[in-house]
Amino acid sequence: MTSMSPSNTHAFAPTVTSLLKPLPAFAPFLALSALHLVLQFLHLGAAANFSKWLLMPALVFAVLAATPARRSTATALLLAAITLSWLGDITPLYANDFFFVLGLSFFLLAHVAYLLLFVRGLGYARPRAWALVYLLWWLAFVALLGPSLGSLLIPVALYGLVLGAMAAAASRGTLAIACGGALFLISDTLLGSNKFLATLDLWQSGFLIMVTYLAGQGLIAWGVVTVQRRAAAGSATEALPAARG
Repeated sequence: MTSMSPSNTHAFAPTVTSLLKPLPAFAPFLALSALHLVLQFLHLGAAANFSKWLLMPALVFAVLAATPARRSTATALLLAAITLSWLGDITPLYANDFFFVLGLSFFLLAHVAYLLLFVRGLGYARPRAWALVYLLWWLAFVALLGPSLGSLLIPVALYGLVLGAMAAAASRGTLAIACGGALFLISDTLLGSNKFLATLDLWQSGFLIMVTYLAGQGLIAWGVVTVQRRAAAGSATEALPAARG
């Protein structure tokens, strides 16, 4: 009887058997997200800020509990993106320009990690044709916010460019990944518009920013884990005939 090593043809290599199915693994993240959104909607600031610290760690747990590829490049990039997002979450973005740029830097690095995840970790070669809408979004975003940005014009424009590239790269993925990238972009658009457009009176701004953000993060993580589980199942199925031989 011979053994067969995991296939190297995938952008990631399954290494361990998942202990939890995706739904129970993501359950703590979903529950904490629901709690946080209720607190946001009710304007319970202190409680909402506390719960915000727990959201991305719960998503890290979900990924590690559900993925069969814990040591893969894709998982490392996904966890890096989530961790950098957590650092952005706990930075008081609205305190002053320094903290805004600091938080922006963490999220910029998170989007770079997501971009690398899609292009290198998952091997998405090029965006779908409809992703051209993200270039139009970036032009509109800079044109709309530009007059209000002052010295922050270049950092925000650069951030928007990377954000748009991330969402465009996500378009090549599964429906969950593509929707996750789009929702993350919508969340950051709402955040930037709410901060810099003095004439904008956004209803329940904190709630809308966070519901799109959490949905985006959760869908990307869910989509990546699902892709990894399918690849692992396929590798195991291919290995059975060789093992029996």
